[in-house]
Amino acid sequence: MELPRVEFKVLGPLEVLAGGHSLPLGGPKQRLLLATLLVNAGTALSADRLCDAIWGAGPPASAQANVRSYVAALRRVLNPAAGDDRLSQGHRGYQLRVEPDELDLRRFEDLAAHGHRALADGELREAACVLGKALDQWRGGAFDGLAHHDALHLEAARLDEARLTALEHYAEARLALGEHRELLGLLSEQAARHPLRESLWAKLMTAQYRSHHPGDALKSYALARTALREELGLEPGDELRHLHRAVLTRDPALGTAPPVRPTRPVPAWRPVSRLPPDTADFVGRDLLMSRAAALLEPAAAPPPASTPATAPTAAPVVVLTGPPGVGKTALATRLAHLLRHSFPDGLLFQRLDGARGTRRPPGAILADLLLSVGVAGSSIPEATVDRAALFRSVLSGRRVLLLLDDAHDEAQIRPLLPGLPGCAVLVTSRQRPAGPPDAHLIDVAPFDDEESLLLLRRTAGHRRLAAEPEATEWVLAGCAGLPLALRVAGAALAARPHWRVSCLAERIADARTEHPGLTAEDLAVQACVTAAYRALAPDAARAFRALGTLPSPEFPEWATAALLGLDDADPTTGALLDALLEAHLVRIDRVDAQGRPRYRMHELPHAHAAGRALAEESPEWRRAAVVRVLDGWLTRIRAAGDQLIRGGTGDAVRGGATDLVGWLEGERAGLVAVVEFAARSGFAPQAADLAHAMEEICHLRNWWGEWDRVAQAALDSGTAAGDPVAVAVAQGSLARASAVRGRVDDAVTRWAAAIEELDALGESHHAARLRTHRAFAVADRGMADLAHDDARAAAAAMDRLGDAHGHVLALRSLGYALVALDRQAEAAAALEPALEAAERLGHPLLLADVLQLLAVAELGRGRFGRAARRTQRALAGYRMVRHRPGEAYALLTLGRMHVGLGPDQAPRALAPLGEAAAIFADLGERRGETLTSYWLGRTHAALGDPGRATSHLAAALAGCRGLGMAYWADRARLAISDLARAGAYPGPGNGGLPARR
Repeated sequence: MELPRVEFKVLGPLEVLAGGHSLPLGGPKQRLLLATLLVNAGTALSADRLCDAIWGAGPPASAQANVRSYVAALRRVLNPAAGDDRLSQGHRGYQLRVEPDELDLRRFEDLAAHGHRALADGELREAACVLGKALDQWRGGAFDGLAHHDALHLEAARLDEARLTALEHYAEARLALGEHRELLGLLSEQAARHPLRESLWAKLMTAQYRSHHPGDALKSYALARTALREELGLEPGDELRHLHRAVLTRDPALGTAPPVRPTRPVPAWRPVSRLPPDTADFVGRDLLMSRAAALLEPAAAPPPASTPATAPTAAPVVVLTGPPGVGKTALATRLAHLLRHSFPDGLLFQRLDGARGTRRPPGAILADLLLSVGVAGSSIPEATVDRAALFRSVLSGRRVLLLLDDAHDEAQIRPLLPGLPGCAVLVTSRQRPAGPPDAHLIDVAPFDDEESLLLLRRTAGHRRLAAEPEATEWVLAGCAGLPLALRVAGAALAARPHWRVSCLAERIADARTEHPGLTAEDLAVQACVTAAYRALAPDAARAFRALGTLPSPEFPEWATAALLGLDDADPTTGALLDALLEAHLVRIDRVDAQGRPRYRMHELPHAHAAGRALAEESPEWRRAAVVRVLDGWLTRIRAAGDQLIRGGTGDAVRGGATDLVGWLEGERAGLVAVVEFAARSGFAPQAADLAHAMEEICHLRNWWGEWDRVAQAALDSGTAAGDPVAVAVAQGSLARASAVRGRVDDAVTRWAAAIEELDALGESHHAARLRTHRAFAVADRGMADLAHDDARAAAAAMDRLGDAHGHVLALRSLGYALVALDRQAEAAAALEPALEAAERLGHPLLLADVLQLLAVAELGRGRFGRAARRTQRALAGYRMVRHRPGEAYALLTLGRMHVGLGPDQAPRALAPLGEAAAIFADLGERRGETLTSYWLGRTHAALGDPGRATSHLAAALAGCRGLGMAYWADRARLAISDLARAGAYPGPGNGGLPARR
């Protein structure tokens, strides 16, 4: 007999339907137990966890018995209606089986995710349709009528927030489709229910205004303002205030739905493999690998034509747990390599550093993961939750295996999970459990005697061990079945053919007595590492100790040379590393993009090295060694900056990379970690120098998140060291980072304090540099007079100080301020000497920047031929140094030039503007995207297409308001007004746009 369809409903009053009929669910506590099981459907919950959900912190003595009674009653109701195994009990607890289409919560989340992606991709009709279906799943508040405790309360709050987000995106899609009248009732009701949600009021006001009810829109603003003031003591935010002003002035941009484009560009997918190399002498673990593979491989299987109800709806998570040195990473890496054909779209790897004191936060890990799959750094959101959503979106529809090594706990892992069928996650951790409740835990135990002997034979040789069976047994016992200890012990024998096995056994036994209080596993590794360390030659032993002073167990070869005070090209470094490789104290972790090896130590030998350095080397030697490494990083960063900014060749770094721009991208995360290490470890001068060198690189490469972290580290270091100059310089860097991301108010506040402090300290050079940056950032944001004064003062100071490069940058800022003031002739006059100086200096990027702005000034004067020649030279310069933002701005200037030549030439503007738009979208460059929209609007106006023109101009106006670009907002508003009044093409006017630097 076919069982009736069962529906579980929690988005409203709790209800279970079988064949369309409601099932009796018992009293309040029994219903609460069912709700808890539904939220965790498919996951076994212990009786203790259910007691916590029902009674909170004070369960009665009979709680466990009551849970069993409630479960029995629910089984009598659910199992006959939906199958005997619907609610089951196993050794891990109680589990409710729910198929994907049976629970309204799952249906809502799947539909909402689909709708959000459609909206982000600009598929408005699909977004509105799917989000409407998602909202139809709701019949009231989540778990309506249930008196629940913390866990369920948090879930209800999460779901209610998800519902409101879906509602806002649904309204956004329909507003963009011009369906404002149909939204009036829904938005009025929801704004009244959620009076503190400003985004709902904004959408309601927009719908009312576009429905020709401006009076209602003003009333809605008054209601929102009253609610915010009475409940929170706050005035409405920028969005509502701007909207209110637009209604009052009948701003024509408010009456048109701007085009919706993808919110964040998702790169074309290219299969990637980021795994470390496999272990050559891997032995055993066949049973564990078969078990883990059986759990992971089904996720990658293509879905059948008709998906059964039992098909997985989330990525499986397998957690390998065990003590340090037991071989979890080697096992996981071997398994991932074996599964590469099952996951053809990608094999991703990230170290989480869970066992170290400074374990990595999920947000930083997600940034690295997004970069590894091709997402531009400037397109990575700031919030961890947004990064997680973008990561899931990028992996959607892909078959990818994610290997997370050395996890600390569930909180570190959960934001990283793809949560999508087709993907799978393999985790290693010392903690048990370290994964989510539904993870599959697999214990990795030490080798048995047979496996231990097999691995030791691989390195030390069969005959040698067979000749001394008793000593071999002692060595095996000392290694405790740990592959790490066995490899170190075997390497010690292999490197010393004159040793007897008994000699090694005695050394291990002696070393064990030096480490009391350790666990058996830690003791085994420490004893073997100690024995191997004592067997090293003195210079190799010092190299081992020196590596313990590094903040990370991963390092390049040149860092070893720097620690020991050797030249980069000295062959001694390679010989010392070879000795440590032979001793299995270090290993080659990967080969970088330049073809050079990157080395790595296991955490336990690295800790041992740090301990030996502390015991055997003086504080002065240790500090000097670290300073040499930090100076090495600084030299390389400056050389990369020279290649990036001035078109250098990178010859400043002997034995280093020649393509230093590529080197920068490969070292991206490591560079930030170096600055943060210097800052927190008391190397304040080095931290300040490193942060200063990184500032321009972060700016030119659009490394927004890294810029914030580097500048904040420098600020913290300067504060701790009591260095007011370092603090002010770091504040200036943070101000600049805020300005390029549109946080103008924060930037202006920071700049004002920093410049005032530097002036008071007599630091005229630093103050001039900050004035140069502030002038360029605020010129088109309604502060052109301040920009003009700043730039003039900075130019005079740089000239007086003899800083030719700084003087050119200050003159460039002055030129841009004059352009913003519509003083084009003066701008050109200021920029001509800057052009001559830039040509003398021979800095291609600086020269391209000046040429670009001169072209803008010439356009404003109607000198199109001169503007075209300068723009073409600038474009060639940007392309030569691979400066993509500059390239896009130069293309934008070409488009602006064609528009300015009149309607006959306007069609030629579309190609460069389209190319610029694509680059800006790829970079996540919001200012460039906004200005491209403005000039596309002007182009379509010239082509006689007022509909497209107004749409682009409205998008530009919205972007200008969001970024605080008052100069361009005024121009967009005037252009829209021109179109609205007469349908005429707005005249070419003045103004232009230099590359943002």
